[in-house]
Amino acid sequence: MDEAKVKKTNRRSILKSTAAIGAGVAAAKIAPAAAAPSFKERFSARYQDGGEITFALTTGDQQAIQPLLDEYTSTKGTKINTAVSDYGTLYTNLNVTLTQATGDYDVVSLDDPWMPQFAGGGFLTNIDDLLQKAGATVDPDFVPELLALGTFPAGTGLRGIPWVGNVQVFAWNTDMLQAAGAEVPKTWDDVLALATKITEAGGGKQFGIGLRGKPGNDAATSFLPVLRGFGVDLIDPTTSEPQLETDQAMAAMDMHLKLRDQAPPGIENTDHATNGTNLITAITAMSQDIWPDQLLRAYDPAQSKVVGKISVGGEPAQAGVKPANMTGNWLLGIPEGSKNVDKAWDFISWFTSADTQKKLIMNNNIPATRTSVLQDPEAVAKLPFLPGMLAAAKNALPRPRTPLYGAMEEIYGRYVAEAIAGQTAGPDAMKKANGEIRDLLVREGVLK
Repeated sequence: MDEAKVKKTNRRSILKSTAAIGAGVAAAKIAPAAAAPSFKERFSARYQDGGEITFALTTGDQQAIQPLLDEYTSTKGTKINTAVSDYGTLYTNLNVTLTQATGDYDVVSLDDPWMPQFAGGGFLTNIDDLLQKAGATVDPDFVPELLALGTFPAGTGLRGIPWVGNVQVFAWNTDMLQAAGAEVPKTWDDVLALATKITEAGGGKQFGIGLRGKPGNDAATSFLPVLRGFGVDLIDPTTSEPQLETDQAMAAMDMHLKLRDQAPPGIENTDHATNGTNLITAITAMSQDIWPDQLLRAYDPAQSKVVGKISVGGEPAQAGVKPANMTGNWLLGIPEGSKNVDKAWDFISWFTSADTQKKLIMNNNIPATRTSVLQDPEAVAKLPFLPGMLAAAKNALPRPRTPLYGAMEEIYGRYVAEAIAGQTAGPDAMKKANGEIRDLLVREGVLK
């Protein structure tokens, strides 16, 4: 998307987008002493003087990482207050606190599709400036493709550090594919043929593929890899024109609905958790919409019937189309309104260090964003899919990089869900979604 057009998105349009999405979701340095030590010295832990910071994140993430937050407090002396909410409410709260620079939060956890909105709007502290003043640079150990998600527009400075290394992958049950006498499918035509064969042999107990049909983020996230696998994206990256009325998008929707027919019943209500459960309990043989948290569950004998039987790889793509996985990282940023930038950066540096990242993946089932951790022998021994995750991360694309993605996702996620539920014909769903997305882009000054 043209960066000049991106800059037209102002605080008013961001708050308008929040209202639309809310309807759809309802989804280091320390204060200087009298001697005024240098910036670099103030980053040092020996200057840590206690105090507190407020960290905004999802409820589920807070529950998973609270032991590490307690460890940081006991080590550094800084109390971490958490402001927790569900995914949709967190997004809404960030729209208010970041755009108005309220100072309520010192560290915020951000889904990577939100970065163009908050980084592009200048609502997050420029981390490159902090590092430059400290005479430091970003650790090259971070997977470059994941670190790049923290900058928008390109060249304007790093505004977020990735801490959750989510990458969407194509996953399959090796036993079920072997029983079907099949190789791993490469194209969507191959996927459909194999899924149909497995469903027909499954007797209503096993199904060829799993996907998500719940309106909004769920339905949108399952459809996007199919759309991209036919050679188009949601919007044209050069012109910003929506692409859902193209021949490729129509063919992708037709394929998606055929795949729906090879999925377990109740697909119109299937969400992220259910789709993962279906894979790890051997109800589904494949899915194009599997994420690291689900793979980590697949290796837990208390939850999984398929320990050691799930493999992952690149997303399928039609002949002539370059395959690519999709990012879904979470990043840590510092709001421009924070009054505790020094302490916030000290915490982020500690929390995204290699040592802490290894604890996160080994003890808390949170995927890493550092190459060294994804290649760590102990971690790979416990979780053999990690090399595949690293390869997927290096071949991953983010969702369309625009401040308006959240509003666009609400639109096309709703229409994809209607098509999956049989409420709207596939071609009509694509045309209506395309029209509403274009209207949005015109209202926001991106298109004429």
